[in-house]
Amino acid sequence: MAAGGEDGTARAPARSITRFLVPLDGTAGAAAALGPALRAARVLRVPLELLTVRDRVNRAWAEDVDAVAAGLDYDRVEVSMVGSGWPGDVIVDAVAEQPGTVVCMATHDRDRFSRLVAGSVTGHVLRQAAAPVLMIGPGYLCDEGGGAGGRALVCLDGGSRDADTLALGQGWARQLGLEVELVHVASPGGAAVAEARLSGAARRLEADGLAVRTTVLTGADPAGDITGLLHRRPGALAVLASRARAGIPKLVLGSVSSRILAVSPRPVLLTRSS
Repeated sequence: MAAGGEDGTARAPARSITRFLVPLDGTAGAAAALGPALRAARVLRVPLELLTVRDRVNRAWAEDVDAVAAGLDYDRVEVSMVGSGWPGDVIVDAVAEQPGTVVCMATHDRDRFSRLVAGSVTGHVLRQAAAPVLMIGPGYLCDEGGGAGGRALVCLDGGSRDADTLALGQGWARQLGLEVELVHVASPGGAAVAEARLSGAARRLEADGLAVRTTVLTGADPAGDITGLLHRRPGALAVLASRARAGIPKLVLGSVSSRILAVSPRPVLLTRSS
């Protein structure tokens, strides 16, 4: 599709996925990203790369990635053990080296995740990686989300970021065989306008051969309403766009995006809007 405008028209579809990259640091939280990344890699038959960076203090590898790789039932698992460097920079560089790389990373530290300060690896990757990031947050409930036959819950707010969100959801739905559900949380009295906007976007995606449904919720708490919907959608994948906020370290994401990421029971695919 052509570049979009403020009406939410999808921009050029997302780049084809060529690799899933899962950073591991020896914690159970980081390992939670393996399941969603593995399911999606199997669908697309692309490599699943496990990445660890050597701990400069203890002079040891942060994770026995060879043992982890051997335990995965997939014949395209690769291992990268980087001998030096800060993990945030290593991950961002790895994305830049191979177009189509998707980082799938997790954290189960709810407090740290909600703040996403400048020095965190997660915050750095979300700000700097030139690709969407598949996040597994502290509220994640293990299910079959992210593979074929699931659903992309594309969260729209009626603003300029909708074009990026739609393009990302469209690209992932096509590649992974997902149904698309366009979602908007409207203020009281705004449901009719939201329904008309979503219907127009749905028609454009249906013309691209995708199965699409629309859902308009009414309330004053978009993050809470979307999270509640995700609890009712087993196997779903949430798709969000957030504007990077340069110069304000603690505001890596908008407040709604941060709250959804912190409590979402499903994987969250996040793109940084320009």
